[in-house]
Amino acid sequence: MGRPRIPQVLNIPPEFSFVDVLAKELLRRHGATPGELSTVTILTTTRRAARALQQSFLRETEGRPLMLPAMRPIGDVDEDELLLEADFNFEDIGEKILGLPPAIEPLRRQLLLSRLIDARADGNTTIGQSVGLARELARLLDQVQTEGLDLKSLVDLVPEEYAAHWQITLEFLEIISSAWPELLKEEGCIDPALRRDLLLHEQSEYWTKFPPNGPVYAVGSTGSIPATASLLKTVSMLPKGCVVLPGLDRHLDQASWELVKEDPTHAQYGLANLLSRLKLDRDDVADLQDEAARSVITARARFLSEALRPAASTELWQKARPPIAESLSNIRKFDCLDPQAEAQAISLLLRETLETPAKTAVLITPDRDLSRRVCAELLRWGVEVDDSAGTSLDQSPPGVFLRLVARMIADKAAPISFLAAMKHPLATFQETPEKFRRHVRELEMGVLRGPAPDTGLDGIARALKNVSGEGKSSFSKEIFHWFDGLLVAGEEIFQLSRRKEVDFADFLKVYFRFAEKLSTPAESDNSLLWEGTFGDAAANFTSELLRAAPVMGSVSPAAWPELLDNLMTGRMVRRKFGQHPRLQIWGPLEGRLQRADLIVLGGLNEGVWPPETGSDPWMSRPMRKDFKLPLPERRIGLSAHDFQQAFCGKEVVLTRAEKIDGTPTVPSRWLLRIETLLKKFELKLGGADDIGVLAWQRLLDQPDAYEPCFAPRPTPPVTARPRRLSVTRIEKWIKDPYSIFADAILKVRPLADIAEDPGAADRGNFIHAALEKFVRSYPDAMPLDAEAKLLEIGRETFGDVLSYPAVWAFWWPRFEKIAHWFVEFETVRRLNYRTLKVEVKGEIKIPAPYADFILSGTADRIDRHKDGTISVLDYKTGSIPSIKEVETGVAPQLALEAAMIARHGFSGIDIDPVTELAFVKVTGGDPPGSLRSAGKDMSVDELANAAYEGLQRLIILFDKQATPYLCRPRPDLYGRYNDYEHLARIKEWSSGESSE
Repeated sequence: MGRPRIPQVLNIPPEFSFVDVLAKELLRRHGATPGELSTVTILTTTRRAARALQQSFLRETEGRPLMLPAMRPIGDVDEDELLLEADFNFEDIGEKILGLPPAIEPLRRQLLLSRLIDARADGNTTIGQSVGLARELARLLDQVQTEGLDLKSLVDLVPEEYAAHWQITLEFLEIISSAWPELLKEEGCIDPALRRDLLLHEQSEYWTKFPPNGPVYAVGSTGSIPATASLLKTVSMLPKGCVVLPGLDRHLDQASWELVKEDPTHAQYGLANLLSRLKLDRDDVADLQDEAARSVITARARFLSEALRPAASTELWQKARPPIAESLSNIRKFDCLDPQAEAQAISLLLRETLETPAKTAVLITPDRDLSRRVCAELLRWGVEVDDSAGTSLDQSPPGVFLRLVARMIADKAAPISFLAAMKHPLATFQETPEKFRRHVRELEMGVLRGPAPDTGLDGIARALKNVSGEGKSSFSKEIFHWFDGLLVAGEEIFQLSRRKEVDFADFLKVYFRFAEKLSTPAESDNSLLWEGTFGDAAANFTSELLRAAPVMGSVSPAAWPELLDNLMTGRMVRRKFGQHPRLQIWGPLEGRLQRADLIVLGGLNEGVWPPETGSDPWMSRPMRKDFKLPLPERRIGLSAHDFQQAFCGKEVVLTRAEKIDGTPTVPSRWLLRIETLLKKFELKLGGADDIGVLAWQRLLDQPDAYEPCFAPRPTPPVTARPRRLSVTRIEKWIKDPYSIFADAILKVRPLADIAEDPGAADRGNFIHAALEKFVRSYPDAMPLDAEAKLLEIGRETFGDVLSYPAVWAFWWPRFEKIAHWFVEFETVRRLNYRTLKVEVKGEIKIPAPYADFILSGTADRIDRHKDGTISVLDYKTGSIPSIKEVETGVAPQLALEAAMIARHGFSGIDIDPVTELAFVKVTGGDPPGSLRSAGKDMSVDELANAAYEGLQRLIILFDKQATPYLCRPRPDLYGRYNDYEHLARIKEWSSGESSE
């Protein structure tokens, strides 16, 4: 018998570009003749790794024609593409492989699992929640099958050892373990992870019996998936097989290396256990090196190995040798203020790279928010960079549009949801984008701002006709034709949405037809929804969902938005081609195998890199351990290995944000370890250039020149100044003249809110109208059932507004209290007073230097005392002016109404002495109402004369061209509400209100 074959395993140290060294070595071994390289089979971790290796071959051959090896991905535990392409000599593998059931489609599996969850939850979850839980359950099934375990083994766990809620979870998982296999059998499918592992095992078995004729290389994998590790072992034992490891640590002492095998958070944990499985020591693994590229970076790798050594052996730091200074000279570290500052600093580094011909740069980060920010920042220089991690389908343009349309349907075309969908760039509906946007804006301004119309598109259509009929708004003729078409297009889907339950498959077909119509432009039969890379992904998602839809049976249409969100989440969409030849954004897995001249490692905070271990919704840590599932810490180890590889680049920049959303962050554990070890040698990362980049970042958005903002001082011509104001506007004229300028001179009117709650906007008007009608209806004697009569009048006055829940639940009970109080108030008051007028209008002319000024006003109520004197009342449903404000003339409304009576300003009111000015406060609170005199130390005549003389002085002052309409001339008297403060840019110039 011959000697047993030793596994053929090589290593590419972290200081070298893995794919470049591998390509050079394969060309050396198999590039002698043009066709020899094509006989080689290379098993890569992912398809993206295969593409990177292809590029390396092109660089090594300087672009000359080359027959490349066959490259196939085998997958890894943290990788997106786990399926092995199943065309390895299938005709030779035999019927066993050919007879494998197909893998169940992900969406179909998710929907089937959601039905099992629904059945177990007994109606305690919504269908959207069930689908979200199904995604997590599918992930658990993948983990179980990846580790070669079986859910039936859950019976071996002892429920009594766990908390009550975990016992319930175990019972639930036992149901899944029995029900799910039966469902799969009915489907004629198996789980994707199980099928992948079966293929890997069968491939291993086949190659063991029938070794391939050509060389086989398994490259870049750490063997973290058991089936992958088994295949790696098989490849290493093939006569022409070889496994190439990424970044095996040569510098750690042997005792610490043994500790690595028990520490899942260590960067070398996966490789250490793979070598143990192969029965190899580190010395049995030879290195592939690029001698031309060797540099002091090897010393950097040695230092990092020391910094990241297992926690149990960190006492050896006392004996550590100081690092070679040159090995850290090209490493910089930026502590940025926040994520935006970090993104700007990174974008500056990447943009600076383009100033050096042929120099390349890459950002490596697991933080997708940071990568999006960097992409956006680079656009300021017209640089588009490809984020290789892709975009989640739910965040892509078609995904967002589909979700907005779903929300609009579920909300029955509520104004905000309707406008959100209609204003999406994909919405065109048989019009040019410009024309469509014009129709939507016209509809918003004329119908959707203010009280919301009735529900549904038909409710908007009725409101459109009503507003046009009342002459309140003028619409173009085209908008009626356009909206009629929209009404017809949406009729079927909105009818379905009103049902309690619908067939899911039928609902989807109608929904997607409506979305297609809504996104089809003028003179075209093709929807914009399916165009481009994102459109292809949306089309594939739609096709898969339609195939899976029958398993759902009937669902509630109201659940569709949440259901769609959960189905789209996590489906990544990647561009087929990169956007920039020299700048890239990679995920950590890609950074494991590739290199660039400048490597920026971003997002180095705990919880980001390394990621949070998180909690498993299905199993506690003790349960996972007893069930033989890997602990979450293994993710930290894989992430640490990616960091270790990238840290050994030629030029490296480490970045982090000191605060996120105002909360201080904790630096990555690897940064803390590196800085702790450097402190021992009185060294630190970074150099003088650090200050330069951060200084550039701070200047990036700073304007070239800054002019202080001052309070506005408009001085319009006297001819343009108002010659008529109401008594209620005089107070605004005194406190904030700028508002009068914007309203009366510029004619700028504040827009009503979209779907404004009329109960909030007009409740004062409703209460005023009800009290006015009651007093007008019963001017002399109070009816016997006065309170009931007032409530009846209140219902008539509130009208349809009472159908709003907020009005019915909050304001109507308050009005009932007001009614009770007001009846008692009126009963007592009528003993001495008789009402002369309610809501009476009047005006007087006031001589002025430029022209007569007209003061107008509407008195809520004018009563006559039995002694013949006059009383003026003003109803207030909010706060009332203080006595000081009235007596100082800052709140002159009632005093000016008294002055108007003295000058015969109200028709039907004799010029009799006014002896009472009072506010009737009606809030429905505690107390429901009250009567308070406007003044205290001044008589009514004094108040009226002072207010009239003050108004005369004010008119004279503003009849001068030099008098400006100031904003907040009296800050201490400034009103609470101001519709024009944004126009006056108050927060830019007022002290104490400027932002940070």
